[in-house]
Amino acid sequence: MGICSKIRIVYGVVTVSDKGQIAIPADLRRDLDIKQGDKLFVLKRRDEAGFTLIKLEKIDELMYKIQEDELFFSRENNEK
Repeated sequence: MGICSKIRIVYGVVTVSDKGQIAIPADLRRDLDIKQGDKLFVLKRRDEAGFTLIKLEKIDELMYKIQEDELFFSRENNEK
């Protein structure tokens, strides 16, 4: 029986090395098709609970979705 990667959000725990490095779990790299040499965009969460990594090649697609969502920035302003 396999694991449905469409609903999987937890891939384990990683440890930060003394150089500030972490290893991305192999299952997550496979599911997201992250390969050696790929660039990841790093965003700090507003609540300072952590960060998000986004494949650089997906940033344009994300920005387009944000631009198309007329309420995106108004929601951000209303939460402050």
